[in-house]
Amino acid sequence: MKFSKAEIEAVIAASPRITVPFNKLALSPDYQVRPSGSTSKMSIAELAASIRASGVLQNLIVIKGPRSQFEVCAGGRRLEALTVLVTGGDIPDNYPVPVLVVPADKALIASLAENCFHVPMQPADEFSVFAKLIAEGKSVEDVAAAFGVTPLVVKRRMKLSTVSPKLMALFRDEKISLDCLMVLASIDDHERQEQTWANLPSWNRSPDHLRQMLTQGEIDSGKDSVARFVTLKAYEKAGGSLRRDLFSDNDKTAYLLDAPLLDRLALDKLQKTARQSAVEGWKWIEVRARYNFEEFSKHGEVRKARRTPDAREAAAIAELEAQIATRHERLETLADQENDDAGEDAEFLKLEAEAEALQAQVTALEDALSVWPTELVAQAGCVVFVGNAGTAEIKRGLIRPEDRNGVVDAAREAVKGSPHHGTHSALVSLPAANTRPVHSEKLMRRLTAHRVAAIQAELMFRPDVALAAITAQLAIKLIRDGFRCFRGSDDALNVSATDTHDGLRGEAEDMTESPAWKQFDTERQAWVQRLPRTSEAMLPWLLQQEQTTVMQLLTLLVASSVTGVSGVEREKQSTDALATALNLDMTKWWTATSTSYLSHVSKSRILDVVTEAAGANAASPLAALKKDDAVTGAEQTIAGTGWLPACLRTLTPTVAQQEAESTEEEAQAA
Repeated sequence: MKFSKAEIEAVIAASPRITVPFNKLALSPDYQVRPSGSTSKMSIAELAASIRASGVLQNLIVIKGPRSQFEVCAGGRRLEALTVLVTGGDIPDNYPVPVLVVPADKALIASLAENCFHVPMQPADEFSVFAKLIAEGKSVEDVAAAFGVTPLVVKRRMKLSTVSPKLMALFRDEKISLDCLMVLASIDDHERQEQTWANLPSWNRSPDHLRQMLTQGEIDSGKDSVARFVTLKAYEKAGGSLRRDLFSDNDKTAYLLDAPLLDRLALDKLQKTARQSAVEGWKWIEVRARYNFEEFSKHGEVRKARRTPDAREAAAIAELEAQIATRHERLETLADQENDDAGEDAEFLKLEAEAEALQAQVTALEDALSVWPTELVAQAGCVVFVGNAGTAEIKRGLIRPEDRNGVVDAAREAVKGSPHHGTHSALVSLPAANTRPVHSEKLMRRLTAHRVAAIQAELMFRPDVALAAITAQLAIKLIRDGFRCFRGSDDALNVSATDTHDGLRGEAEDMTESPAWKQFDTERQAWVQRLPRTSEAMLPWLLQQEQTTVMQLLTLLVASSVTGVSGVEREKQSTDALATALNLDMTKWWTATSTSYLSHVSKSRILDVVTEAAGANAASPLAALKKDDAVTGAEQTIAGTGWLPACLRTLTPTVAQQEAESTEEEAQAA
């Protein structure tokens, strides 16, 4: 007969733990899995000494016997050690022994659990026992040896002492998992532990999500590219403060707490690379710990130009290409043959490898022909930084805004002197002219977050639109040119099943007060309570439901994946098609007030808004007011008008159809 671990755990969980006088215990002849005499007397003597010093640390498993007696079905060694102590007068015969009382028909299962699976104490209880032994002078290694665990296990259990008593009580009540408790124990601040746990949504109390919240502002030495570049050893040598996670699977991982020191060490280490790049002749060189693309968004870029190969280089390329062609011809011949000859298979693989090696040589020669135009290098610069791989990288050819005109003139001269360069625009790439946006990036993210929340709230009750949306998304990715569409389109859904709803709270301070966000969150919480707890049970449960129920769930899931938060005001948004399909009316979900909009834009913008919403006559009196007064007046004036900023407006079906047709025509032409 075989028993699963789940069956054994169920028996243990359902059985009471009590203490029983030693003189009420007797060894059961029926349920002992381990035969008597299988343990040496020396080990019993050692166990007796341990019990005399620290008590019985692991309960015995018993069943009720006749006349208030209990029969021990698991824990015979401990009973034998207790007998030695009673016989020697070290403990009284009514010594209280901790036991787990199981039903007689479950005794064999419990005995198997004790001897095969070894059911351990609860970690919180282990901590209490370990702490007692260490307080008595035992070393970590001694405690580990006594319990048959590694010293790391003892250290981890001792680390649980840093957990708030409130959280420890929740753990004992099985309201916090051990994995989450260990994450909480990685920091010592009880208040922060409790606040972090309280702020976790009930549906996402995973150890990984909890760890992300606790380590905000800290730098993971194993994942952060700059930390890997500097190395943990160099950071510690420089006196950098850090926090080690005793519960991490990687004992080399640490969380660095001094970001300025880390960046300074990185800058020092990058100086060697900067000196090497200086000989290339760039006008300026900046050294950064990290390359922030947004900081250089206003910079133009110099492009490499292909110089004409000299006679030796041209001959080398031609020779390599001829060798590649010969091998490709032989490969085609072998591919056309239908026989399965092992020798030909080996030849095929050999020719493929040779062709790839030859092509690599051609690529290297071609790369050598692409050079930075000397005339432009003297007016452009480069940035030395730590790349994602944790190594020094160089971003070359950057043009500062004040150098644009000079670089363009130099590019024109370079083209005149070298006709093979093409036009001057082929050598220089400049960003579009800079215009001040109407809305800041933060405000745009806030506004578009509210739009996403509204779409989610309406989409969860429109299964027809949800089904069409996810089908369209899959068709784009799997039937159309997936790579081109992935790189060139702005998806409205994240079909990789990433939830976007909860992240909206981080985009807008007032999101949790939004009617749309509340409505969707209430519906989702209802499904959280309704769905099975395990992934294994999900499909069987769904197969038993009505199709309407399954469709309702699918609709909610599609809605929860809607994305579209952006800090840039665009002519078209990724959510336009969904908004049009839903006939989205944002006036139901959002109103322009001082806190939601007017206080975050310029006074001139406020006047434009009032003019658009209520007319020039209404806006005119506000022009003479200070901004705070203008905000108050504007809020009162546009109240009830239903005014919306352009990013929250929905295209009419006719306009949306016209734009879709225009886009399709452009795609076909391309």
